[in-house]
Amino acid sequence: MEEKENHENEDRREEFIDAAERLFKKNGVMGTTINAIVSEMNVAKGLFYYYFKSKDDVIDAISEKYNESFRQSIRKNLSKEDCFEERLDQFLDNTIASFRQMCENLQGASKDIDLSILSSRSLDEAKETASKALQDLLEEGNRLHKLHVDNAEYFSKVVISGIADLCSQAEADGKGIRRVIEDLIRRSGKE
Repeated sequence: MEEKENHENEDRREEFIDAAERLFKKNGVMGTTINAIVSEMNVAKGLFYYYFKSKDDVIDAISEKYNESFRQSIRKNLSKEDCFEERLDQFLDNTIASFRQMCENLQGASKDIDLSILSSRSLDEAKETASKALQDLLEEGNRLHKLHVDNAEYFSKVVISGIADLCSQAEADGKGIRRVIEDLIRRSGKE
């Protein structure tokens, strides 16, 4: 019985998150009030506060939703059984696709919709996640003598920030981004 109740509570919480996300994309984060969210769901305002302390909590929940999807996506098809080069290639493809998807998720209904609060939180967390994963891969490449990256942490942050920024530009070509990154990795550690 308790498990069913927890599941129902989680479902209801997800309904709030989905409603807030729709309204944010339609009206912007600042243009969406808690009253608008509860009105969209046709529930009492007190129910909102049962699940969230504030609108900021909802923003965090949406960001977490996007980042959970992002984390799963960057690890898609990565297998320890694959050789290092295959895993690095797959990680780069996944990361570019994942940032593209996140940038699409962070688009409002029109160009003048402001989702900057949600965007910055979501993208900052995604960049941190991807940077750490790339750092781990680069350090592995160093240990295997496949790469020579002097500072894998900084190198990862620069590469991932570049991917995120380029993916936020709709005209950026995924294959072009990939070629630039491969060139940077090949050149790293060379005098």
